Amino acid sequence: MLADLDDPPRSRTRDLLLGVLVGLPVVALLAWFLLPGLAGMIQGNAVSYDQRLRAEDAYMQTLCTQAMVLPRDEELCECVLAIEVPSLDCRDPFLAWSLARHHTTCTDVATRRASLTFCSCVDAVQERVDKAADPQAARVEAQRVGKCLELPDAFPLPQIETLMPGA
Repeated sequence: MLADLDDPPRSRTRDLLLGVLVGLPVVALLAWFLLPGLAGMIQGNAVSYDQRLRAEDAYMQTLCTQAMVLPRDEELCECVLAIEVPSLDCRDPFLAWSLARHHTTCTDVATRRASLTFCSCVDAVQERVDKAADPQAARVEAQRVGKCLELPDAFPLPQIETLMPGA
C-alpha cells in the first residue's frame, strides 16, 4: 500500500480497450459462423418434432375413431377422445400402447431378424414394465420405448387397417 503512494498503479483502461479490440472481432467471427447453424439446427429439430407429433395425433385419432378394439385400446382412446391434441397430453398411454404393439410385432421371426437391436430394446423395456411394482412405475418404464424408436432399425407402428376388428 505504501508503495502505491510513491509509484501509483498504472491504469488498466488501455489493457481493457486492447482486450475489447482483439476479443470483439474474434467473438463476432465465431458468432457469425456458429449462430446460423445453431439456429437452423434448433428450428429443424422443432419442425421434425412438430411433424412427428402431428402424425401421432392423426394415428391416434384414426385408431380411436375407426379401429378401436375396447380391450386393447381402452386406456389410450379414453385419453385421445377427451383431448384436442393427444400427442402431447396422452403421451404416457400412447407409449405404453405402442410398446405393446411393437412387442407383439417383434414376436415374428422375420421382423426380429430384420430389426434385432430395436426388438431387443423393446423386449428389455417390456420386461422392465412387467417387473414394475405399481402402475406409475410401469408407466415411467414404458416411456423408455421412445429411445428404442430412435434406433436405426426401428419400424413404424402397424397400419390402421391391420388393427381394425376382423382384419
